[in-house]
Amino acid sequence: MSRQYRNSLITVTLLASCWLPSPLMAQPALSQPQVTQMLSVLEGIFAEQQMVGMQGAIFDGQQVHSLSLGYADLEHEVAVTADTRFEVASINKVFTGLGLLMLEAAGKLDPDAPVQRYVPEFPTKPEGVVTSRQLAGAMAGIRHYQDERDEAFYARHYDSVIAALDVFKDDPLVAVPGTESYYSSYGFNLLAAVIERASGQPFTTTISELLLEPMDLQNTGFNDVRIPLPHRSRHYSFIDLHSREVLPTLQILPTRDHSYNMGGGNMYSTAEDLVSFGRQLLTPGLLPDDVVNEVLAPHTLPNGQPGEFSDGWVMFGQQASPRFLMAGGSYPGTLALLLVFPDINVVAAMVSNSWGPDGPDVMERLLMQWAFIPAGE
Repeated sequence: MSRQYRNSLITVTLLASCWLPSPLMAQPALSQPQVTQMLSVLEGIFAEQQMVGMQGAIFDGQQVHSLSLGYADLEHEVAVTADTRFEVASINKVFTGLGLLMLEAAGKLDPDAPVQRYVPEFPTKPEGVVTSRQLAGAMAGIRHYQDERDEAFYARHYDSVIAALDVFKDDPLVAVPGTESYYSSYGFNLLAAVIERASGQPFTTTISELLLEPMDLQNTGFNDVRIPLPHRSRHYSFIDLHSREVLPTLQILPTRDHSYNMGGGNMYSTAEDLVSFGRQLLTPGLLPDDVVNEVLAPHTLPNGQPGEFSDGWVMFGQQASPRFLMAGGSYPGTLALLLVFPDINVVAAMVSNSWGPDGPDVMERLLMQWAFIPAGE
């Protein structure tokens, strides 16, 4: 598919948010040229990587600007719109982490209690005691993926977060709990089970009632590939699903069931919904102050140094100026990025249904460019 043809698919809308700013409000943190530059970065990656579909959204501190590119379904020429729903992979984790903090603030969950208080199905470990706080900070020693994810693995549907614990619950820990950062999607699946038991209702219901409904995130939810979903995008890749070799032609990817990963990577959303989520984290009074402070403060290691991961967010941006929280997600045919700049009230999000020839490596390029633009660089 030629770049010229791909460029012809681009449709762009710069959209003010549903509210109109008052003339008395402060100037936005980002100038119009900065917003244009951030959206142009997306257009450049989209065209260069011959991607199929993409959304972007930028909250400049005053209004939302959004971008829709290409197709949700290439074969049927269904264009991406602001309502197209994309899978967001590991961005799921920030919703799980925030759900934990909300239950803690309500007095329904003790994050320092052994997880067995809530989930006795998870065996005690000789390496040490696992707590929910450790899980949220990626310091519980729970392993990440190994070689279990074959086609049979993705064909199985798990009806509950408790049943999905069978994938990893009997495996040894990879580190003594609380001693080091170790990224783990399975750790967030265990955290989802804790949330389910502490709330007394299904994990997905809890997250919907605590976060998605109060925040009016109407295009965000949990994916069930067995059930039709309006505005769902298909998945495409220039990288082979198994060998990871770059292919000469675009492939349609098979549907995969991620129900094993309900706490760590099985949600869908839109760029505008993700930006709305980030904005509401920054809006005074919408969330309890102690919850917001917990989100912004990294978990710490025994030596007092900040951990790399905190409540689903990647925290290295805390050292930047302006500082930012980052949540990202990627698996074949899916890319998603969310940046929240708390000190300047700026939020940026991107979602896509395709891997170009560089696959997930383009995420680092996008991240670095987006992180520098708000600093005026």
